[in-house]
Amino acid sequence: MLEGMRLLDLSSRLPGPLCSMILSDLGMEVIRVEPPEHLGKGDLFREIPEKEASYFAMLNRGKKSITLNLKTDRGRKLFLDLVEKADVVLEGFRPGVMERLGIGYKALKEVNPRIVLASISGYGQTGPYRERAGHDLNYLAYSGILGLNAPAGGGRPVMPPVQIADVAGGTYPAVIGILAALIERDKTGKGRWLDISMLDGSLFLMALALFDWGIGKPIAPGIPPISWASVNYNVYETRDGQFLAVGALEENFWRAFCEALGKPEWLNLNKDGEAMRDEGFIEKVRELFLTKSRDEWLEFFKEHDICLSPVYTFEEVARDPHVAERDVFRWKPLPDGRRFPYV
Repeated sequence: MLEGMRLLDLSSRLPGPLCSMILSDLGMEVIRVEPPEHLGKGDLFREIPEKEASYFAMLNRGKKSITLNLKTDRGRKLFLDLVEKADVVLEGFRPGVMERLGIGYKALKEVNPRIVLASISGYGQTGPYRERAGHDLNYLAYSGILGLNAPAGGGRPVMPPVQIADVAGGTYPAVIGILAALIERDKTGKGRWLDISMLDGSLFLMALALFDWGIGKPIAPGIPPISWASVNYNVYETRDGQFLAVGALEENFWRAFCEALGKPEWLNLNKDGEAMRDEGFIEKVRELFLTKSRDEWLEFFKEHDICLSPVYTFEEVARDPHVAERDVFRWKPLPDGRRFPYV
């Protein structure tokens, strides 16, 4: 879909490389511009540690690479030569680094007025935090997401098991912004500088919670309106220590859930938000789910149209017949003979 377009990728770690990976998968030519560090072998993540090397292989599939020392006149000239024939430049430095290297947006558009520069940073190109260091956890902390991911009544916030700010706050806004800027360029003939802040993107994920806060609802760790925890939207443990996710929010799904369980007295309770969030009611359903194993419940609800799913491990995800039929996972070999899956 994006064949014939070229992106120069100066980024490293996760947000930028994942962005350019998506665009590469869509057909864009991606050239990684790597620094001459680690004994002249380019990006340090290529080789150490072993786990990071496999991350590098996954994120940079289908891309080309070149090593340039952008701190030298020759390196800058070679890079600007590449910019002349590029559509997009992607970078993940702290604000001001591109300008200090002599390759800021002003310099780029002098050689190519149609260039789109996408700058992913933690806090954005403006504001008092613009030059602060940070990682995913820091942006989640500033956004309020981390503070809400804590036990009711307070306590230490729980670190999420995946990168949220990096991907939802950095990668996806960058992909969307780049595609929108390229469409705009077709109309105006001019490029654009995209200022992508992972903190800003994380705050966008808080849209519903921010709405509740704005109208005066209490916002604190463990409060159900934030987590949406209720009888019909919850995770329940089964007899064998496994878990099921129930998402019977709509009336038709809730009706099917109640009818399957033989609980007609529950049917109209979904019209009362307080009743559905009542801890006593939730506890009754918890006790009910503890009477069967996870697989027994899946079989029990098999013919009923409700939103119910097993909580999978990675191994179960890989074996799932739906995932297998859709060919979601691809496998890439490593030099030592092992393989790793990627999406």
